[in-house]
Amino acid sequence: MATEVLKHTKSLSPLTLKEIDAEIIFDGDNVCMVKKDEEGSEYKALIEKDKELYLLFAGLTDDYSAETQFVSAYVSSKCNLTCHACYERSGDDKEISLEEIKALSAKYKNCNLGLTGMEPTCREDIFELIKATGGKVWLVTNGIKLASLEYVKKLKAHGLKRIFFSFNGTNDEVYQKINRGNLLETKLKALENIKLEKINAVLSATIARGVNEDQILPLVEFCFKHRSFIVELRIRTLAPIGKHLNTEQILLSELIQLVADSLNIDKKDILTEFKFIQLFIKDYSRLLPKGFRDKYGAKLCSLTLHVKKEKNGRYSSPGARIDLDKINKSILKSVRMFYYLVKAYGAMLLIEIALYASNFPRLVFQKNILNIVLKCWPNIYNIDLKEMDKCPRVYYRNGQMEKFCVSNIINSIKKERQSENL
Repeated sequence: MATEVLKHTKSLSPLTLKEIDAEIIFDGDNVCMVKKDEEGSEYKALIEKDKELYLLFAGLTDDYSAETQFVSAYVSSKCNLTCHACYERSGDDKEISLEEIKALSAKYKNCNLGLTGMEPTCREDIFELIKATGGKVWLVTNGIKLASLEYVKKLKAHGLKRIFFSFNGTNDEVYQKINRGNLLETKLKALENIKLEKINAVLSATIARGVNEDQILPLVEFCFKHRSFIVELRIRTLAPIGKHLNTEQILLSELIQLVADSLNIDKKDILTEFKFIQLFIKDYSRLLPKGFRDKYGAKLCSLTLHVKKEKNGRYSSPGARIDLDKINKSILKSVRMFYYLVKAYGAMLLIEIALYASNFPRLVFQKNILNIVLKCWPNIYNIDLKEMDKCPRVYYRNGQMEKFCVSNIINSIKKERQSENL
C-alpha cells in the first residue's frame, strides 16, 4: 500500500532541538511522523495505530492557537520521593523566586497558576508563594507532607483552594513499582485532610503498561466515593522523557479503549460525546464561555470525557444518550442540540462546566457524573508543534516560558546529554 501524507507540520530536531519540517503519514498500518534533522538523518516515529481516531482528534482542517489558560511554575528543585516515573529528570533547574511568582500572577491574572517542579512542598516558603498568587493557584504535589493536618490547615490559611494530587492506584504494589515505596496509607491520610479542610482536589494518575492498567476502575470508584471534594480524575500515560519506566507507551486510542473496557461502557459512546462537544464548539463558539474551546476542543494528545454512575452502580457515557444523526438531520438543529445537551448532562453539570471553562473554582453540583481527562505525552520523535499550539498550558522554568510538553521534552534531553558528558 502506498504511503499517504496526512499533514505537513513542524517538529523538533532530535539533533539540535530546533524547529524543523515534518510530515504525518499513514503507512497502511500506523500513523507516523517522518522528519530529517539538519545532517540528513531520518526519523520515523509512531503517533497512532488508529487512523480514523487520529483524523478525528488532530482536526487537520481546523488549526488554531489556544490562549494561555494555565501557567505551571517551576517551584522546587527538591523532592521527598525518588519515583521511577517522573517527567522531571533531575532537580538542578532554577527555583522560581517570590518576586517572579508575583510578576506571573499579575501578568496572567486571568489564568490559573500551578506550583510544580520536583515537589513544591519541599519549599520552606511554599506558604508565602501561595499567598502571593492571590488564591488562583493549584498545588501540584505527591501529597506526602499533606498527611499532616496541621500542614494542610496552614496551606489553606495562606489561600490554597485547589490541589493536583498524584494518586496512581489503590494498593501498595502499584506505588512500589511506580513510586518506590508503600505510600497508600500516607496518601489516604493526606486526602482525608484535604477533605476535612474542604479543598478541591484533582486526582492525577500515571498509567503504565503492564503495571497498573487494572487501576482505572478502582480509581473511578474512589473518585465517586469522594465526590464531595474530588472534582476530576486525570489519567496520563508514560513517555520516554524524564525518569520513566521501561514500558511501551500507551497510545490515546488504546487509553480510550482501556477506560471503556474498565468501566464496561462502549468506546463509541465516548467518541459520540466528543463529537457532540465539537459540534457545539463549531456552531456556538461565540456563546460559549471564554476558554471552552481551549479546554474541550480536539487535541491529538488529550481527551475530556464524562462518566455517569447509574442508580444500579453501573457506569455510562453521556454519549449513549445523544443521537448525532437526529441532530444533523433535524430542521431545528439548535433545538435538538440543546435537548440532547440537557438529556446527556443535566442542567446542574452544565453550570459546573461553564464555570470551570471560565476559570472559576471547580464546584461539584452533580455528584453522579465525573469529569475524566486522558493525556498522552508526545516525545522528541513524534511531537507535532502545530498540535502544541492548541494546548492552553505553558511552563515557566529557568526564566523562560514554553508550551508544557515542549519544555519537558527539551529540558529532559538537555539533562540526559549533560549527564552523558560527565
